[in-house]
Amino acid sequence: MKLTREASAILGRASIGMLALRSGRLPLVNPAVYSYAIGSLWMTTSRFAAKTIIAKRDPRAAFLVDGGSQAVLLRGALEVFDPLKVSSQVRAMLDGPGYLLGMAGYALRNAPFIAGYALDLARLPREWMPYNRVVLRLKLSHADLVEGAPFPSAQAARVPAVPAEVSRRLAGVARGYACWIEGGLPIIRPAFWEVEHGQVTLAPTSGHPRSGSPGALVVESHHSFRPSLMVGACVRGTFTASSGGDAIAERYGIVVSEVPPVIDLRPERVTSWRGFAITTAVPRPARQLRVAEG
Repeated sequence: MKLTREASAILGRASIGMLALRSGRLPLVNPAVYSYAIGSLWMTTSRFAAKTIIAKRDPRAAFLVDGGSQAVLLRGALEVFDPLKVSSQVRAMLDGPGYLLGMAGYALRNAPFIAGYALDLARLPREWMPYNRVVLRLKLSHADLVEGAPFPSAQAARVPAVPAEVSRRLAGVARGYACWIEGGLPIIRPAFWEVEHGQVTLAPTSGHPRSGSPGALVVESHHSFRPSLMVGACVRGTFTASSGGDAIAERYGIVVSEVPPVIDLRPERVTSWRGFAITTAVPRPARQLRVAEG
């Protein structure tokens, strides 16, 4: 599909976006470098990555590229090309020059990240070695400009159930990303966020998830080209009604009237990453709830 001039400009300025997929009941969101060509978004990842496995089961996906005052949300079906699979080789051949142009554009646009991988080669786990990488192609069905917002500097906030080093690195990150499901497809929005006593509160810049629905908050500290230095966390759970935006207003030093509509997120699973080290934890309140329900 053809993008508007504004959407194309946002894609051209940024280098990293947020990819969201439906992982059973809860969405999974994590960052990815990308390129746009031939009406599709192109990415690469490990064949052992969760998103590769999920995309084969349910290809519905969304990708948010944040341009600051505006962002572009791309949605569609995620296709996996595995160079070691004959079926993928046949699909790539049938795609004609599209596949080759897409990958050539990816390599040129993301040369700094490819160089960063080369620098990290000695410490790469086997799963992330070049011979274990696959290509992801997001075939677009929707492209929408969404409202952004200025994010002032924020007081420290502790992401729950993550290693101490990850918590320290993310404490001062002001801009988070909220994800929920709408019309069968993931929705992603920039979001203000705060954590008090393990309770996650967030305020998407536009849109509003329903209380009782599944969702996620992602907080990420990017690096310009070294994957091994990227740190982030994806908090997944169920949205619940919030008592108000006072906590977010205090964290960002703004008045309550400037806070978008607020909703709480009850954490059920937290996945964090520090370079290529990935951990998943179940927060204590969620464990207690499971015991009570059992």
